[in-house]
Amino acid sequence: MIDPRETIIFQVRNLHLKLDRYVKSEYPIFHEGKGPMSKTQSMAIGFFYRNKNKEVFQKDLEEAMSISKSTASGLVSRMVKNGMVERTPSEHDARYKRIRLTKETMSEMNKIDTAADHLENSLKRDISAEDLKVFFKVLRKIHDNAE
Repeated sequence: MIDPRETIIFQVRNLHLKLDRYVKSEYPIFHEGKGPMSKTQSMAIGFFYRNKNKEVFQKDLEEAMSISKSTASGLVSRMVKNGMVERTPSEHDARYKRIRLTKETMSEMNKIDTAADHLENSLKRDISAEDLKVFFKVLRKIHDNAE
């Protein structure tokens, strides 16, 4: 019988839990503001921030985050309700609603972006560039195998 502790699923789950605890304890900025922000919301905010100079639509979010249309719709609706993003008519076709960060959220992004860089650097500490390259290659293979 296989030892569950020697399985990918067990190790990924444990890493996920450990990272979640680490982020909550060391980086409270990700949990401040308008009540608790879900990881999915923070990922979406990062996506909108990186694409702030483009027209971004719900379909773009679905593709970028690999989520369904209904999941993206609910996510954006909650974020609008919480004042994180706003829907505005497209500059090219008013039938389409562009999604962008509110001014308040944009002003918070500099602090969040700095904290995210620090977090990433702390996780990569003492790991060589070559080891990271192998790590990401293996993750991509596991991802592909799970499809």
